[in-house]
Amino acid sequence: MSGVTEHAWPNGLKALLLETHQAPIVCLSIWYRAGSRDDPPGGTGTAHLLEHLTYKGTHRHPKGEYDRILHAQGALHNASTWLDRTGYHILIGNDRYPIGLELEADRMRGACLDARDLRDEIPVVANEIARNEDEPMAALFERLQALAFLQHPYGHPVLGWSQDLEAASVEGLRGFYDHRYQPGNAHLAVVGDFRTETMLAEITRTFGAIPPGPTPARRPVVEPPQRGERRFELRKAGRQELWAAAYKVPSRSHGDGYALDVLAHVLGQGRTSRLYRALIESGLAVGAGAENQATPADPFLFLVDADLARGASREKVEEAVEREIARLAREPVGREEIDRARKRARVEFVMRRDKVSAQAFLLGEFEATVGWRFVETYLERLSAVEPEDVMRVAGRYLVREERTVGHFRPTDGS
Repeated sequence: MSGVTEHAWPNGLKALLLETHQAPIVCLSIWYRAGSRDDPPGGTGTAHLLEHLTYKGTHRHPKGEYDRILHAQGALHNASTWLDRTGYHILIGNDRYPIGLELEADRMRGACLDARDLRDEIPVVANEIARNEDEPMAALFERLQALAFLQHPYGHPVLGWSQDLEAASVEGLRGFYDHRYQPGNAHLAVVGDFRTETMLAEITRTFGAIPPGPTPARRPVVEPPQRGERRFELRKAGRQELWAAAYKVPSRSHGDGYALDVLAHVLGQGRTSRLYRALIESGLAVGAGAENQATPADPFLFLVDADLARGASREKVEEAVEREIARLAREPVGREEIDRARKRARVEFVMRRDKVSAQAFLLGEFEATVGWRFVETYLERLSAVEPEDVMRVAGRYLVREERTVGHFRPTDGS
């Protein structure tokens, strides 16, 4: 992604700016290194709950004013919390972005965090948790994570455990906010129709006077080696029997990530993939996929999943998956197959940059984990992946002894 410039302020704030004058809009995004991995002990879901509470007003802008101001400007806004970060995003006209900067600068240190708002918001988040529980694949993956990571906080759900949500306090949220929502723990990613000199002046005007505050350091957490396969079965209401396996893979900064991305496409992406032929064309499954999910800052998971066909055997599905993985680990894929997989991976990455909002998200997300410059070199490194690399990572990482397997069996007899 050419044209990105990086800037820093004395209070620790960083900004990544990318001018693109294709449309008269600007995407402002601000990212805090405040994800579910940073939730305090006994306080899972704190980062996500705080995201909700920061929309409940500041001392300068009472509750509802943030939405009202942006709606009046014709702007769109959203926020999200994940493992390593919380991000806030505003898409706004190029003549109105100073308003968005003012609102985000105010949110950084001015949130009210009122006890009544907390009481009102807990049921809202509880409903999110319940919806996840009612979605079989989401529930299955949440348990895969929890069983795959016994020490690392990636094993905790982003939304938190229900008992921790019910015990949440304003004091706990305030402590997390004061610790994490600081300029030295944040970065802006701004993409769109602006002039860099003007944008820098506006960021200085709105954020520059905020005191530095603490810059929290993350304590390194290393998940102990997994010495054997872990399994569970989930029984809940549902219509589709599901199977999934999660394999431990290195973080995105590791050089094997590019070959793992290509492996995911060879194994389980598209109608020409190995799993499509082995599971769907054979009638064992109605859906199947593979994904290298290693975008967090620390080592994460490579996921293989299947939606079983009615009456299909879970054992036969698992055997078919294992055969395909074993074949990939001992035989280099053909030139045509790897070219097709690399092309699909390339298109997937390029499509993540097709809009200003997508570009801002990409820059901000990677800066929160492995650094934004990863975006500049990804396609070149991807193109260098060879069949031997795919064979090597399949044999190194997709092994039974280091995987976690989940099976969802509907209880309604379907």
